[in-house]
Amino acid sequence: MRILIFTAACLLVAGTALAQPNSSKPSVDQQGQASYFNHGQDGHSRTANGEPVQPDRNTAASRTLPLGTNATVTNKATGQSTQVHVNDRGPVRKDRVIDLSRKAAGDVGMSKTGTAPVVVRADPNQQSDPTVKRKLVEQAK
Repeated sequence: MRILIFTAACLLVAGTALAQPNSSKPSVDQQGQASYFNHGQDGHSRTANGEPVQPDRNTAASRTLPLGTNATVTNKATGQSTQVHVNDRGPVRKDRVIDLSRKAAGDVGMSKTGTAPVVVRADPNQQSDPTVKRKLVEQAK
């Protein structure tokens, strides 16, 4: 009977260990000023990955995050957050960490101010594209 209980306990522990997700990978966090591009977002121009500019979508431009990255942008002043898809390069100004679409800017409460202090977090575990995931893991090192 003791052997049976011991065996069952070992199987339970082994099963729990196998059910655990892979070790979490550190996220890439950036802090700084965000801005948004309000003019010329008419869909006639294209982003760095070839998509038309779509101001009504939650998209962003980053100089350092891989194209295709899904990230969370949080306005440090208001606490408001939104999910964005990085599909362009920018911002042009070196004192900004990210440019947001009009929709994303509204989601984080910076439509009136035009800029805001933000935290940008890109979690490799939340990426569907394995290439983006790999690049973010490398960037987090």
